[in-house]
Amino acid sequence: MTIHMRQPNSAKRDKNRSAARTLTAVALCCMTFALPSGSAIGQSATVALPSSRAIGQSGVSQDRLVGTWRYESIVVERTDGTKVAPFGPDPKGFITLSADGRYSLQIMRPDIPKIASKDRLGGTAEENRAVAQGVLSQFGTYSVNEGEGTLTLHVEMSSFPNETGTNEGRIITSISADKLQWTNPTPTTPGIVYSTLRRAKASAESPQ
Repeated sequence: MTIHMRQPNSAKRDKNRSAARTLTAVALCCMTFALPSGSAIGQSATVALPSSRAIGQSGVSQDRLVGTWRYESIVVERTDGTKVAPFGPDPKGFITLSADGRYSLQIMRPDIPKIASKDRLGGTAEENRAVAQGVLSQFGTYSVNEGEGTLTLHVEMSSFPNETGTNEGRIITSISADKLQWTNPTPTTPGIVYSTLRRAKASAESPQ
């Protein structure tokens, strides 16, 4: 009788142990499958963060930037939301990025009036103002942050003296074999500058 009394309890305990093991296995299984899900969520959140990588164009390298680029358009969006083309609707200019890490930049308005006196140092106040506002020239060295998709110009000298000795960042938003677009978040005029450039092509040789 005693033996028959213990068998049901023993079977019940065995059943409880089996159920506990099953629940533990299920819990571990759920934890295992939850980890990839958490990793995916973390990756998604990282992409959504406003990091410099998210702003800058991926695939940027010095090799892709080296060469001479012709300015196609330059538009300043001022802090009040208005937009202006400081070098006119058809700016003339180039930036040359050399393989040795040096650069040269020139931008001009094509409609700058000529100096009436024909003396470069003898312009009137109005004529000099037009030249000062319509010409930007600078040179120095540059560096590329491939991870962030940015170009930094280390200005040695500039026709706008406030730029001399400064570092100017360009956030590259698009780059291809012959087209380059970037923004300048700290331009000489308060706001943001949006520039589009085309790779300059070698001029055709003069016919013999």
